[in-house]
Amino acid sequence: MLHIVVANDPWQKSAERVVTPAHHRLAMARLAFRDVVGTAVSDLEIRRGGPTYTIDTVAQLTQPGAETVLVMGPAAASGVTTWHRAAELAERVTLAVVQPPGEPPIHVEGWRTEIVLMEPVEASATFVRELLTHRAHQEIPPQAVQLVPPAVMSYIVECRLYSP
Repeated sequence: MLHIVVANDPWQKSAERVVTPAHHRLAMARLAFRDVVGTAVSDLEIRRGGPTYTIDTVAQLTQPGAETVLVMGPAAASGVTTWHRAAELAERVTLAVVQPPGEPPIHVEGWRTEIVLMEPVEASATFVRELLTHRAHQEIPPQAVQLVPPAVMSYIVECRLYSP
């Protein structure tokens, strides 16, 4: 099962920028993954409250005898050694680093790492937020519509998220 876990307070991100409230991020994740077989959107970090630390979530989700794999991009993988209780996390998980073919593989010293090759997708949550925040005349940019599932876009519009 692939768990999509919505952070309550992503402590490394909240210092850099304003973070969309957790209840909105949870609702959008549920809409985005509602028809994806083999996935489960989880609010366990929101229910736990406080800053979000991956090691606590791993401890809560790990099943005896099962391998726990954290899926992330190269940027997150390159900073994973700075995470809360990183050494303990390294003992408990395998990193699956998703990166484009042809890029040098990222292996984090002291961590089990698998490389997952995937053609790059020219999108990020930051990019979509910027498109929506800087749109003119309240029109949704076609590029944003192509990058965001329709149900999620409807939610964003209905809740007036990222409105100029």
